[in-house]
Amino acid sequence: MRRTGVFGASSMNRVLSTTVLVASLSGIAAAETAPSLPALLAQPVQLAAWLRDRDPAIEAAHAKLDAALAAARQTHVLPNPQLNLGVSDFVIGRTNAGSGEPGSQNPPLSLGKTLIYTAGVEQMIELGKRGPRQTAAELRSKAAAQTATGTLGDRLGEATQTLGKLAYVAAKRSVVAKNLDAANQLTALEQRRTDHGDLSPLEFARIELETQAIALQLARAEADVAVATSTCSATLQAPCTTGGLEDPAALDAGAPLPSALPVADAAIAGRPARLASALEAEALGWDARLAHNRRIPDPTIGVGYTLDNLTISGDQHQSLMFTLGIPLPIFDRGTHDEAAARATARATLAEDRAAVREASGAVEALLAQRTKLEADTVPKSTQIIAQTRRAFDLGQAPLADLLLVERAHRDLLLELLDTRFDLFNVRALLRQQLGLDDEAAREAGGRTSS
Repeated sequence: MRRTGVFGASSMNRVLSTTVLVASLSGIAAAETAPSLPALLAQPVQLAAWLRDRDPAIEAAHAKLDAALAAARQTHVLPNPQLNLGVSDFVIGRTNAGSGEPGSQNPPLSLGKTLIYTAGVEQMIELGKRGPRQTAAELRSKAAAQTATGTLGDRLGEATQTLGKLAYVAAKRSVVAKNLDAANQLTALEQRRTDHGDLSPLEFARIELETQAIALQLARAEADVAVATSTCSATLQAPCTTGGLEDPAALDAGAPLPSALPVADAAIAGRPARLASALEAEALGWDARLAHNRRIPDPTIGVGYTLDNLTISGDQHQSLMFTLGIPLPIFDRGTHDEAAARATARATLAEDRAAVREASGAVEALLAQRTKLEADTVPKSTQIIAQTRRAFDLGQAPLADLLLVERAHRDLLLELLDTRFDLFNVRALLRQQLGLDDEAAREAGGRTSS
């Protein structure tokens, strides 16, 4: 008994030291109020709202949405006009109006009488391009909005699984701790029997070994809790504790599913990732049209003003000029860019169809696994545990049988917990594949100002 107690205490101290070290490295401010983890686990909308204002990935998705909206607004801006300024008629050598000889009747003209100043403004007018460009940008801004929602939904799914893992290891630690208490009680009882000569030292040594094995399990469970707590704190950007998660009921309440699941095909097609892919494919179609319309020349109109100082030669002192420039689409007609955009659109749609088929298969497998767990595995495990508990409570079997029954009971408790965790994972994955986390993200809405 003393050896068991010392072993358990040293293991607990090492685990506690590890927990303190992990918490200090997590960088989470201790003064921040910790969230109610059981409530977040059971209420996806509340968890989505928590992540919405704290998760850097969500912030990045919203920043990309802002960039897409700004790019869409930019397409409505007209091209800038071009200002042209010029000075000409810098005479080199003799001027036409004079001989250039000193004292002649036509002396050389000064710069002030030969220079010609021009100023003009030109404006390009796009034909057949602004519409496709604007439509493509608006579609991409809508796709970015869907992507932002999908990012929050994905992060919600990841956070749900992180919380579920913390609840699982916390409940497992609780079960192992209870098993260790029961083993310690049995060891104390059998110690008295050994002292009175009713039990051989060899049989008592077997009991001690069983107790030490459970103490090892508890040490590993404590380490798992420390790691899961650190992961949870990093995911939620807040300190996490196991308060309220030791009860397996918290795990059972996590990742809730509606009583009537949505139709798989429609739910998968309505996920933000699928909608964003469809919008991107449509935007690529408008990109192809934009490239095709490059063969339509964009005229440039201009107006210019000329101040001519060479009036001695009969030039007009001031005049206006109107110009029209038309590029010739001979070499670059946008053919290759159009083909590339249409090919990329086909690739996007093909990849999306493959993703839909894969998701549909995953949903079918998850539904089958859920049915088996709910209708078969969990009830049978619960029934077997009840039977072994009754056999253990009788206590009339020989020591070897009693140890086997006790060990089987402990293993079944952990196996049932593992099965409930498997069922939780199935629910969490179903929520992701059927877009239920995305709906929670939509319900949580946009970011609030902090």
